[in-house]
Amino acid sequence: MDHAAGHPNDEFVAHLIAGWTVGEGVLPADFGLGEARFAALVERHFPGLVWRPNKALGPTPVLHPEFDDLLHFVADHAADVVAGASDMAVAMATACMGSDHLWQDLGLPSRRELSQLIALNFPALAEANNRDMKWKKFLYRELCQREGIYVCASPSCEACADYANCFGPEV
Repeated sequence: MDHAAGHPNDEFVAHLIAGWTVGEGVLPADFGLGEARFAALVERHFPGLVWRPNKALGPTPVLHPEFDDLLHFVADHAADVVAGASDMAVAMATACMGSDHLWQDLGLPSRRELSQLIALNFPALAEANNRDMKWKKFLYRELCQREGIYVCASPSCEACADYANCFGPEV
């Protein structure tokens, strides 16, 4: 972190780059931002760093039909005062297209870093997840509820047979 610019998201961008470099997660080489926006992200957080990942080495997640809705939902909650929060929204929505836990699909070391990333960039979402639901499940549940879609047959999470799938530890 010696070469970081001193922005709040420096550590998270470093984690995303490190995760991608070692083949963790599902993010494409530009984190879903496009080449120019990705270059600006790297320059903002690590001025002078020349990092041009070989796009052929990285994954290319399949964007599901709900991608745009999910991206807008997350971006709507981005903190205006945090530089790069909108970039984190794109990376998170892109990673949500993967099949593992969100922290794994982002290539982060643990759920702790994801929770910190969300608390910094999307504080309203962090506050709303006051029961520590797994993040990808939480985002999809919130998006569905925003659209008026209620898919859970149980009247409350505590009565649901899948409670451990939503709220248990992530391994």
